[in-house]
Amino acid sequence: MKISAINVGDKLQGKVQEDMEHPFIGTVEKVYSNSALLTIDDYDPKDSDNVAELNHKIIVNVNSLKKLKDNNTPDKSTTTK
Repeated sequence: MKISAINVGDKLQGKVQEDMEHPFIGTVEKVYSNSALLTIDDYDPKDSDNVAELNHKIIVNVNSLKKLKDNNTPDKSTTTK
């Protein structure tokens, strides 16, 4: 995903192996040059301790983010590397 495609308020799916074991959905709060600050909205219950430790906020590299379709499911046509 390109940084120019990310706007504050967007709902995105993220995957961060270092901090979260499973994918999560978050709302963009701030956009940086190669990453975005997200509020974690929806996550696997197994990650609840990690989310609490992160205070429901995480910075994610744009390469680990995917746009969501209107119904908050990952868009399969969006690919990340």
